[in-house]
Amino acid sequence: MYGTLSLSHRALEELSDVAGRETIDDLRAMARPLEGMRVLNLSLTGFGTGTAELLNSSVPLLTDLGLDCHWQVVRTSEDVTEVNRAMYRALGGVHVEWTREMTGAWERFAAMNANLLTEPFDVVIVHDPQPAAIRSFVAQNRAKWLFHSHLDLSSAQEDVWSLLRGHVEKFDAAVFASPDFARRDLALPVHIVPPAIDPNSARNMPLPDDVIRTVLQRYGIDPEKPLVCQVSPCDAASDFVGAVETVCALRVRFPDLQLALILTTEPQDAAGCACYEDLARRCAEEDHVFVLPMVRELGNVEINVFQRAASVIMQRGLRKGFGLWVSDALWKGQAVVVGPAPGLLEQVIDGETGLVAETEQQFEDAIARLLDDRDLARRLGENGRAHVSARFLITRYLRDYLRILDELHRSA
Repeated sequence: MYGTLSLSHRALEELSDVAGRETIDDLRAMARPLEGMRVLNLSLTGFGTGTAELLNSSVPLLTDLGLDCHWQVVRTSEDVTEVNRAMYRALGGVHVEWTREMTGAWERFAAMNANLLTEPFDVVIVHDPQPAAIRSFVAQNRAKWLFHSHLDLSSAQEDVWSLLRGHVEKFDAAVFASPDFARRDLALPVHIVPPAIDPNSARNMPLPDDVIRTVLQRYGIDPEKPLVCQVSPCDAASDFVGAVETVCALRVRFPDLQLALILTTEPQDAAGCACYEDLARRCAEEDHVFVLPMVRELGNVEINVFQRAASVIMQRGLRKGFGLWVSDALWKGQAVVVGPAPGLLEQVIDGETGLVAETEQQFEDAIARLLDDRDLARRLGENGRAHVSARFLITRYLRDYLRILDELHRSA
């Protein structure tokens, strides 16, 4: 048996205020034929990732809908951790030297975990690429298998993708977050299920003004001064140094402007360490810049605080994936400025739900425009919240998944 995660009970009724009575009733009707279905969600980690956040919300809600839904974390070992990290980078489009020895370690990791799958399930959903080979080492299993890639695999390193594809094609279907992330060379049914936010989670729930002020002051940020905030992984594509340059340039017009940079990941390789060191050097003498590593210092409540306190949310860039924290900000009615990464553009429609910028000057101009025109900022924020309500709430994610599970059930 894997490491089973103990999750708090959630009632779907809690979402009726934001999703509407009709949506809740429709979900219950969709779930009724699937009552009692045993579903296992497998992931590489149980915290600190967007996938973990999504499972932390969706698994209890699917359970409340009557499914027998579980979430377990695969077993790993020190010798395979670096192999899994290398595979993640390669699948995200960063070249790695992949060796025969790495393939052997990865497949031994999968075989070991396959031996731990001893309980009967109707559906097994593998939420990370690294454990996908488990399917190949499970014999005589009556379950339907679903590969859910939360990673953009469109530009994956070919030799590593070829290795993974041979195992993924033994699944019954695959799920991608966006058509732009999907592989065209997969010989199995593909579903598109964008990620979603939980409006009642610690990252998104309403907060009293005194809590926001207290947290800001704890980190040395002045609640009375304007704040730009960026939430990003610690990698070069997030362009933290560019964010600092943008705010420093804007301080000529807005001398009280502050910047909070929230790092959602620790630097784990040479490139990540170089990114962090470049950032530390650039902002060493900038007392208006606050660098806050989420893993060591912040939790979801603090991210909620910083996003609610910000005058503008900025996202300079994104290497791969969706950057769903932008939807968190939009749900809060915040004005956002993002770069033109595919996942970001699904959330931010330029001039409607936020502003899109690419060059240094465009970022400066867009943020200055929002700082000057608070009516525009509010209007974009209102549109952004409506956009998230229609496309990126957890209730829509549950609906998408119930349809897929029903399809798998009918094909059994």
